[in-house]
Amino acid sequence: MKENLQKYFPEISGAILGILLAFCFIGLGFFKTIFVIVMLVVGALVGHYGPLLKNLKNK
Repeated sequence: MKENLQKYFPEISGAILGILLAFCFIGLGFFKTIFVIVMLVVGALVGHYGPLLKNLKNK
């Protein structure tokens, strides 16, 4: 079972992400879902580059 999960992990995670996205489009609507996706990407970028910018600022 564990081997199958590791072997097909990209397909399984893509299917789960797709169904979550579909529920968001149905429940929230197109523009609200796009807004949530954009804010998620912005938050990920700030979380990734925030500490790097603090290190540059302290030098």
